[in-house]
Amino acid sequence: MSRPEARTSSLVRRTALAAALLGAGACAEQPAVESGRDPTSVPVAERYGGTAILAGLGEIQTMNAFFSRDYVTDQFQAYVLFTTLLRYDDRLQPEPYLARSWSVSPDSNEVTFRLRTDMRWHDGAPTTARDVAFTFDRVKDPALPYPNRSAFDAWESVEVLDDYTIRFTLRPHADFLHGWTALPIMPRHILEDTPVEDLASHPFGTSQPVGNGPFRFVEHLPGDRWTFEANPDFPPDLGGRPFLDRLVYRVIPNETTLFAELRSGGVDMYVRVAPVFVEQIAEDPELRLAAYPFPNYSFIAWNPRRPFFADRTVRRALTMALDRLELVEVVRHGLGTPAVGPVGSWHWAYDSAWRPLPYAPDSAAAILERAGWRDVDGDGIRERNGVRFSFELVTNESRERGAIAELVQGYLARVGVEARPRIREHQALISDVTSPERRFEAFLLSWTQGMVLDERDQWACDRIGKPLQFVSFCDPALDAVMDSIPRATDRAVQRHLIRRYGTLIAEAQPFTFLYVEKRADALGPRLQDVAPDFRGELAGVRNWWLLRP
Repeated sequence: MSRPEARTSSLVRRTALAAALLGAGACAEQPAVESGRDPTSVPVAERYGGTAILAGLGEIQTMNAFFSRDYVTDQFQAYVLFTTLLRYDDRLQPEPYLARSWSVSPDSNEVTFRLRTDMRWHDGAPTTARDVAFTFDRVKDPALPYPNRSAFDAWESVEVLDDYTIRFTLRPHADFLHGWTALPIMPRHILEDTPVEDLASHPFGTSQPVGNGPFRFVEHLPGDRWTFEANPDFPPDLGGRPFLDRLVYRVIPNETTLFAELRSGGVDMYVRVAPVFVEQIAEDPELRLAAYPFPNYSFIAWNPRRPFFADRTVRRALTMALDRLELVEVVRHGLGTPAVGPVGSWHWAYDSAWRPLPYAPDSAAAILERAGWRDVDGDGIRERNGVRFSFELVTNESRERGAIAELVQGYLARVGVEARPRIREHQALISDVTSPERRFEAFLLSWTQGMVLDERDQWACDRIGKPLQFVSFCDPALDAVMDSIPRATDRAVQRHLIRRYGTLIAEAQPFTFLYVEKRADALGPRLQDVAPDFRGELAGVRNWWLLRP
């Protein structure tokens, strides 16, 4: 099929999908079960009960919030098992949660939180200010590899005033409350006596978690499922007991098997459905899509410790060799847009004047030629100083990423570069790319951003060797900009700095930014009132219920 025909076919497909997606989510017509019962006719009192089964490709890593580096894991921690000090409402404004109120001193150097007095850990112990102080002290401890410490860089010290009042000192800081909307409070009485170096292996993480949220832990069968049950004592003014009796998350690492389970009724929600199934879901009257814009970009990380990737002009050439628009159309079925850099169009500071690097394979080949990478022996692969431009491109078991890796292999072959795709188990891959040795040449994954673009953990020079500084990238000019972003309390100044940050990263291309995705979850006919948004799938889990005959 010629390129123009391929683009036209994709456009028709995307138009059909767009029509289906317009109705997806909270306002979608909810299909009835076989009895034909109308969901809108079910009284609130009759919505209690039942077990909802969610499923995804990957395991939930841990319930220990000090070590979470995974999006689905974060969701279960923040919205299912634990509470955060604050949370975002559906307008993305911070509101009380474990804290019933807060106040800021006139000079913005102190924040005082007053906690709820009716929140208990699921073992009966009260949740107090000492739990909050313990959590804060641990994430600030440099001996603990907490992956999101930058969210608390401005927070300097803590003072427990009484069991339910706590005061922090901090430096003036933009969006300083954000960290407390994302960090679940951990139980001091269970974890305090564990040395920092032993916290990751504590059974609390995977076999004995104790939370204080709307659901309680029941069991974890490694590699198979996590089970939670409704907390009957969750405070009434926070919504009280959830409608569901139980919430089960199943691990089904094969996408085809997972989709078959959804269609057969063995699963009520397929978390982050593979785009390849979207058209089938749109055509099935028993299934629904809950689609929403998502601050996630897929990328290829280039390891500059390898001779191929140390030169930014070469990295830019590799990006220009990839037809990212076609990639989105073929692999994502149109659910995404080519990415410019680390700041997506969903963010308030996004610059509409930004343009992604063009698809220009001839220019890419010329750049590689000028950089000394030439095919001197005529075998189709460039070399320089006796080193062939051939590298391993590693990704995980996702069908989507496997398809992307194969397309990338084809695109790069056209400009004389050999990419050798390799699929690895997800946790083994994460271990390699976060290891001090950085055991990879290039890898393909995705990155989920938060409300605050403070990404020094990923790019700052002083974070080299830390888990999230994957590619050992260092640019002092970028460091100065990133250090200034969280200190800029004026929105216009912060916008300028964020745009400068995005421009510097896009110019250097330490990653090839492939696309920003639109995410869709697939729902079976029973599960009702699922309305995911920017906060994620599980933000409204307390309100989910099952339509029964």
